[in-house]
Amino acid sequence: MAQHPLTLLRNSVGLSHRDYAQLVADTHHALGFGRIHARREKVSRWESGRAIPALTAQLAMAHVHGVDEEDVLRRGWPHWLHLATDDAALVNQPWTPQGAIDSAEQLAGAQPRSYLAVTGPGLHAQLRAALLALADPKLLPAREGPPVPSEALTCIESRTQSLEAQEAGSHSTPMALLYATRTELQLITTLLNHSGYGSATGARLLGLAARTARLCSCLSTGLGEVAIAERYALTAIRMAVATGGRHQALICLADLAGIHLVAGDPRDALSVIHAARTAPRHLVPHLAATLRSWEALALARLGEPTGSAQAMNQAGRILATELEEDVTCDQSTRSINEMRLALCTGISWLHLDRPKQALPSFITLFGEDASVPSRVPPCPVTAAALLYMVDVQLSLGELDAAARSTHRAIALVGDLPTALAQQYHQRFAPYENEPLVKNLFAYLTPQPSSPW
Repeated sequence: MAQHPLTLLRNSVGLSHRDYAQLVADTHHALGFGRIHARREKVSRWESGRAIPALTAQLAMAHVHGVDEEDVLRRGWPHWLHLATDDAALVNQPWTPQGAIDSAEQLAGAQPRSYLAVTGPGLHAQLRAALLALADPKLLPAREGPPVPSEALTCIESRTQSLEAQEAGSHSTPMALLYATRTELQLITTLLNHSGYGSATGARLLGLAARTARLCSCLSTGLGEVAIAERYALTAIRMAVATGGRHQALICLADLAGIHLVAGDPRDALSVIHAARTAPRHLVPHLAATLRSWEALALARLGEPTGSAQAMNQAGRILATELEEDVTCDQSTRSINEMRLALCTGISWLHLDRPKQALPSFITLFGEDASVPSRVPPCPVTAAALLYMVDVQLSLGELDAAARSTHRAIALVGDLPTALAQQYHQRFAPYENEPLVKNLFAYLTPQPSSPW
């Protein structure tokens, strides 16, 4: 799960839990709210999500970080905290083509994050703005300047298509693919800002930017960097909306829902799913199946097994009866959706604390162990997906099998990147004295992800 944004804000002023508690207490008194105890344990509970600070304490924190009282009252805890970070500039960009380009430029210098940028009321506001902009997209105006050569545009399109194919199934490491895709996104953003082009060329560049930003989001998720993946997804949505690309915008919204399921609040994921269903007159079947799968997982996380089962059955029916009529969906996309359905089914059972029911779905995807062929192609996100197989095996007391699954994940991508290695390490921490796990930990030494 993503960590609390208060941790970033406290670190941004260079204070320990104790010193930050004292700063809040002093500010609380200076603002006329009275004296409160300055205990480091309070700040620790706020950051862990175990407690919510009183409103006056929130107002004292808002004063420290330069956030208006009105925003604190309107957004609530912890959502107003995002306004105090440098992500505010990202999410407050206008829903125009230039706003989308500026969002992509900000990502070029983005630092690793441990929290989602847009949650709760802030997310709802973003979704409303996206739907309004999609209903009436503002076209990118022509620009004066050195023209974009047509052969350069063709090469960018070819490279983007190749990167998408590798993300769907290849032995390339996610770090290498992410580095290449980020470089492509930066090139496209530079052309959009500094080259000359007509409206048609500008729309093609924006569409390519949406695709590369979305690919960066998917690869970041595979690396376990879900917080930075969310920022790429938000930018991809802006780019798609700026071109009026309804289908691409919906794909990116589905990705955003998945990110909130992994690292956020399932209620936020349901809000994104609802927005995606609201946008078009008719959802193409493979997107409808994806959204139903995410809905099932969100309901499972909320402890609603009946609703989860109904949504999963609906997703299965769409795949079984309607996908053949979907001319926009090729065989590769069909396979991905079938695998996503199996994965969501397994994860849903896991969240409902029924690992025995979850196991068959994961065996269908990954096989019994490393000697059994996997249905999942060797793609960069497989190592992240195998983490759920490990969760099930550990829940069933199958430590040896969980270790083998982890070795498979390592073999797929080489050295696991930092965020993903830490997640695997956390799973096995309760068994650290086992000889098998001591040996495994030697392979789980975190390796640096690609530079942000």
